Amino acid sequence: MPEKNKNQVAQFWDSKPCGTLGIVPENPALEYFINIKNRRYKLEPFIFDFARFNKWKDKKVLEIGCGIGIDGLEFVMAGADYTGIDISEKSLDLAKKYFELNNKKGNLIIADAEKLSFADNSFDLVYSWGVLHHTPDIKQALKEVYRVLKPKGEICIMVYNRHSLVAIQLYLLYGLLKCRPFINFKELFAKYHESPGTKALTIKEIKGLLSSFKNVKIKKMVTPYDLRIGKNLYLSLLRKFIPSFCGFFTVIFGKK
Repeated sequence: MPEKNKNQVAQFWDSKPCGTLGIVPENPALEYFINIKNRRYKLEPFIFDFARFNKWKDKKVLEIGCGIGIDGLEFVMAGADYTGIDISEKSLDLAKKYFELNNKKGNLIIADAEKLSFADNSFDLVYSWGVLHHTPDIKQALKEVYRVLKPKGEICIMVYNRHSLVAIQLYLLYGLLKCRPFINFKELFAKYHESPGTKALTIKEIKGLLSSFKNVKIKKMVTPYDLRIGKNLYLSLLRKFIPSFCGFFTVIFGKK
């Protein structure tokens, strides 16, 4: 069953690589990627504060779930020794094209987050932005993250927050409006948010999964997605008035 679930996840992201909105030209030009990049960083400008791209010059960085390579190229441009993996072949093809159009090389590999092929103690940073909640066995994936990190290596991982305004949106759309008032948030995310089986986690669950890591810090972020009022319409100016515990993103730092 887990392999079947992974195939479903891969098929979903092959059909709709992250950030593309399902629109993929046959031979995308650089402008196509720049538009996706601009949209990503307009909606999530805080990525720069968390990823700290410039910190990792000459360091070995692994990105789990590199998608079409938007953040990956930022690491490369900052001088990191970068490796990006993804389960989606289509996403990786786009990432390779994006790197090529920028005259950059990256180690871009199709791989399973739960079965990393890298040696123990390989990376200074493992970075994963909105990805690990899509893999069926997130506990195993985090064991692999720990294994491939160097001693004192760091993680920067973003996962979805179960108790967020996005969860309430899902409940209104697929719970109340579907006459299913008793549906729980786990089921809502698994069935109706992005790829099949998507998870959204509580702080307690995150702490349990990261018990092997040191100096764990957890920060919740209110995002434009919490304030979506329609397709590509967001009340972003209201973000500063929303308490952080309601935010859709949970960002995790820690060390081995």
